[in-house]
Amino acid sequence: MKRLISAVLAAAMLLFMLPAALAASDIKNHWAKTYLTELHELEIINPSSSGQYTPDQPIARWEFMRYINRAFDFTEKASISFTDVPSGSAYYDIVATAVYYGYINGVGNNKMDPQGTLTREQAATILGRLHKYTPDADPDDMTFSDKSAVSSYARAYVAEAVALKYINGYPNGTFKPQGTITRGEIAKILYYFLGTSLHKEGGSYTGADLDSVTDNVSITRPCTLSNATIDGNLYITEGVGAGSVTLQNVTVEGRIIVSGGSVVLNGVSALDLTVSSPCDQTLSVTCSGNTSIAHTEVQSDAMLYESGLGISAGGLSDLDVNGENLSLTLDAALWDVNVKQACTILTTGSTTIDSLTADGKVTLTGGGSVQKAALNVSGCDLVMEPSTVELASGVTATIAGESVQSSNSISISPAALTFDAGNADSIAHSYDFTFNADKDDLVRITVDGDTLTLGEDYNLLTDKNGIRIYKTYLTTLEAGTYTAKLTFSDRSTAALTIITSNSGQMAVSPSQITFDKYEESAGYANVPLTVSTPAGVTLSSIKLGSTVLERGTDYTYNTSTGQVVLMAETLAKKSKGSYTISFVPSKGSTTTCSLTITDSKPVNKIAPEEVDFDANTSSGGYRDITVTLTPANGAELRRIRCNNKELEEDWQYKVSGNQVTLNKSAISEFAEKGASYADFTFVMSNGQNPTLRVNYVTTYALTASVVDDLGLPIEGASVTFTPADSATGTATQTATTDEDGKATVYVKRGSYTLTAAHERFTESISQTTSVSSSRTVKMTGEILENVQVVVTNKYGAMLSGAVVSIGGKAATTGADGVASFSLRRDNYVIQVSCSGYTTTTKPITVTGSIRTQVQLE
Repeated sequence: MKRLISAVLAAAMLLFMLPAALAASDIKNHWAKTYLTELHELEIINPSSSGQYTPDQPIARWEFMRYINRAFDFTEKASISFTDVPSGSAYYDIVATAVYYGYINGVGNNKMDPQGTLTREQAATILGRLHKYTPDADPDDMTFSDKSAVSSYARAYVAEAVALKYINGYPNGTFKPQGTITRGEIAKILYYFLGTSLHKEGGSYTGADLDSVTDNVSITRPCTLSNATIDGNLYITEGVGAGSVTLQNVTVEGRIIVSGGSVVLNGVSALDLTVSSPCDQTLSVTCSGNTSIAHTEVQSDAMLYESGLGISAGGLSDLDVNGENLSLTLDAALWDVNVKQACTILTTGSTTIDSLTADGKVTLTGGGSVQKAALNVSGCDLVMEPSTVELASGVTATIAGESVQSSNSISISPAALTFDAGNADSIAHSYDFTFNADKDDLVRITVDGDTLTLGEDYNLLTDKNGIRIYKTYLTTLEAGTYTAKLTFSDRSTAALTIITSNSGQMAVSPSQITFDKYEESAGYANVPLTVSTPAGVTLSSIKLGSTVLERGTDYTYNTSTGQVVLMAETLAKKSKGSYTISFVPSKGSTTTCSLTITDSKPVNKIAPEEVDFDANTSSGGYRDITVTLTPANGAELRRIRCNNKELEEDWQYKVSGNQVTLNKSAISEFAEKGASYADFTFVMSNGQNPTLRVNYVTTYALTASVVDDLGLPIEGASVTFTPADSATGTATQTATTDEDGKATVYVKRGSYTLTAAHERFTESISQTTSVSSSRTVKMTGEILENVQVVVTNKYGAMLSGAVVSIGGKAATTGADGVASFSLRRDNYVIQVSCSGYTTTTKPITVTGSIRTQVQLE
């Protein structure tokens, strides 16, 4: 009896010493034993008071929440008011915690249904969403006979859980997505989703501590992990709170999900990093050492830093900002930044962004630089000015404090230039102006009709979109106000006002005046002018043409104010036309202003009264001529005559309302026998017969065909056609080459010098030719572009020793992963080879200096 009692006591003691999971009889031979045992050791799932797990029994919603809260160390609580979760109930705090971390919602009508059951698809979806990323698995790859029954919201998450073998179907080929989930099934799903749990506060872990059966790792408390390779995902949970997590020499084959803490990545490699917290916490991630993260997605407030990166480290490569109204602090060098939703980004002075694409309204403040910005929504505000800005149709934005919009209106800054031509020392060597358009699209600049010469009067800025106007041109302008018109290839324009004064000479304002002889018109009035004279100088006399005007009768002059008033009665005695008024000072040079005298008295008029007509049938000047006929007092057009010959209506001319069109072939007839002009008289039923003078001009097409040294056409080159004899030849013209590299003007007979300039030319090219018929002149210039090829591995880390071949040239990357080339504009194929990697090719088009990335696998 004593021996029997001792044996019973020993057995009982041994039983109490074993884990409850091993003591529970209902999982002894159950398929879920391994999962329940592991989760029991982590104090996530415990047996009931009777020592049973009931692994095949459906679990209640509140039990599922309890398991998740324990697994990921969720402890904070939200304020809840569900009508079916009474305060003081066993599951009140559990539900409050689940709501705080945002992974489960109520069922509607302010209810949570805590004691209701959970479906299989709901469990897979909730755990999948906790990892904050969109699953990669394709739902169409599922083979279940009832896969169409999976709810749309759950399809991708179920497919992911099945693909990763976190959850299985049934032997009959079904999945039963709306079926209730059992305790054993949820244990398996949690076991794989959780993976190795690093849950000791301040723990120091290595790769040797990781479970070899599962792929994932979950960090739920502040700790350090070093020298490890993680085959699945690394989830740094919200349970870390404000604590610190350091990863040292860690490779993650799946994703890194940061949902809590201040995280330092030192020597870490991963393809994807997701930064997201539902807890109104600003997360921090710092990359240092040889860290290379290929792609990062930020879903909530965060701070991303690069600090002390190795020369070959890729740091943070590409970034997606995908959280509504989030705030992001950025101190990093990035390739592509894609903004999906409205947000604010604060950049440091060392931040560089190669390409920014905004599909959501972004406010970008701070320092650093952006090379290219593509803004697809209105309201974006960039404090810095990118090298290139592309605005989608109808988009408005603020760039460097200036409002810009995608329209035919281009703004230029500053919008005006004022200088004193009388004080040469006060005029700078040059003045810079920027505009919100691509400088390569600038076709020409004209100042009051005169075309400026690129490279002589102005030049394009090299580091931003804009122009530089030189002092050598500005000092040719007389005192007055001028408008510089910038015309771009899409016909959009910008206007710059140039105001020049001359303190060293007499000036008159305005410089142009108009007087109307018709007494009933508003223009029939005395004309006031202001004459400014240097100190000690007064106005001596005024001449109208060659006639000296009489002071007091023809004009008045106030010596103290400099005001001159020209009398209307004197001006009315002059015929219609243009005159020069000369202001003669007591000493010094005479200054002038122009006077135009009109007569608005109703008469039969045509407009214009004089036109040019080119007999060259290929030129733009060989065309029908349309004028506007304005009859007075009901007069009607009876006929049109030229050289005593009457034109035939509806053949040689047509009348449509007030528009009269002369046929080009009829006009050409009167150009025979070398006539230099012809007068077409419009015979009216009454009143004055107006006359249209047609000047005959014969021109020939002169085409510059601009190519590079490979024979490829150069678009956007500025070609100046300058006559050898300005008296007999066509005036200097400037044209821009089209996509075929051709620029055509029409010129008279003679000798012309063609000069082609382009910002990419090593130097301007010139050629002289004689024109006696239409001809094409081929002009060859050499263009070399700077091309940088950055070679990285799949994580974005720079690769040294890679051999890069392009355009018959080869270079080896240095420690920074860069190989540089000088190449002509053309299409190329980059070939990159590196020991241990697959040789890769990438096509590129070189149209300018570029920096491109090639990623090796």
